[in-house]
Amino acid sequence: MKKALFKENGMTLVELLAAIALLGIVLFTFMSIFTQSAKFSAHNQETLTAVQIAEQVVSDVRDLETVLTLNNVGNYKKVGSLIEDKDTYDHFVVKISEVEVQITRPDSTATALALKKANISIKAKPGFGINEPEFKTEMYLKVKP
Repeated sequence: MKKALFKENGMTLVELLAAIALLGIVLFTFMSIFTQSAKFSAHNQETLTAVQIAEQVVSDVRDLETVLTLNNVGNYKKVGSLIEDKDTYDHFVVKISEVEVQITRPDSTATALALKKANISIKAKPGFGINEPEFKTEMYLKVKP
């Protein structure tokens, strides 16, 4: 009879609390990894969307002599010295500016090439997506003589 009273086959309260604490730490670590992964995926999706919009704008501008011809074409509107599109893309604002540049070949300074450089920037509207600086790209347009 005495053997039955001292038989310890179960877990003590301290062992149970230690197991729950360890399980909590492991689950917290995994959940924070999944949360960071979701944020990283959303960030990458916003960046890829901005790149795709920039590629679309570049294709709109590609065959033009000047970006100012985009004024009142589609949703492009002239705002000061910029061309802007605030309505076509749900969460982004597109800004296009233009600067005239002279490019010379390093081996021959006599042949200067007159080009216009179009600066294209895509920025998420306030309250949407990521709060990062705008995505910028540039392209050169030939100036027709």
